[in-house]
Amino acid sequence: MSDDRFGDLGEEPRADGRTVGERLEERDRTHPEPPDRPPEHRRPSARYAWVVGVAFFAVAVIGAINSLPNEGRSIRGPKPGGTLPHFSAPLATSSLEGDANIRQNEKGADSAGPVPACEVRSPDVLNSCRLTRRPSVITFVFDRGADCHPQVDRVERMRQSVKGVNFAVVYFTRMDRTELRKVVERRGWKLPVAVDEDGAVANLLRVGGCPTTVFAYRGGKVRRAVLGPITEQGLRERSRALLRGPASS
Repeated sequence: MSDDRFGDLGEEPRADGRTVGERLEERDRTHPEPPDRPPEHRRPSARYAWVVGVAFFAVAVIGAINSLPNEGRSIRGPKPGGTLPHFSAPLATSSLEGDANIRQNEKGADSAGPVPACEVRSPDVLNSCRLTRRPSVITFVFDRGADCHPQVDRVERMRQSVKGVNFAVVYFTRMDRTELRKVVERRGWKLPVAVDEDGAVANLLRVGGCPTTVFAYRGGKVRRAVLGPITEQGLRERSRALLRGPASS
């Protein structure tokens, strides 16, 4: 049996004295076939891409939630009917550094603050006790997991149309203060933005999603907390409802 693997093509020599099989073997040596390429992955369909986008958003929100030192409690904000706990925190536009004060009274733990939060009074501080002397709307945002800046933009645009209500933002962030001030200035936020560097205020109010908006009557009684975006019209209606007081809501 011939050793020529191309023997079935015939053995008749050509002008150069080589058989067809020998000529093909020579071509194999001089022009090898390219290696097999792995099959191309199919591009996801529009429906699949949409599902992936939703999954990414869910992971992003969960990531933001997990970054908070929440103690396994509800993460949807303070319960309706309860009273907002006290806190004070440095404003983003100030040079004041440090964590928020969440000490509730004279018997509070020293780690929560050197004095009760209500006693911290300065133009560089957002004090919840002063804030809640009027009906108040507090928007909680994070700098990771999801883009919550547009919600603050909506609050900023509509707040002048609701007189008699205080608006504020609590920003859970470890962003450099200079960078944070640039964010505030670039987006044109004029309402007070408090810095919650260690997440103490967000944890105190059981906030674990971004954005979360807390609506409270005068004196700090919670009307509701809303997790997720709210339209300008929705913000306006909910804010005006605070002016009517709890008896009419």
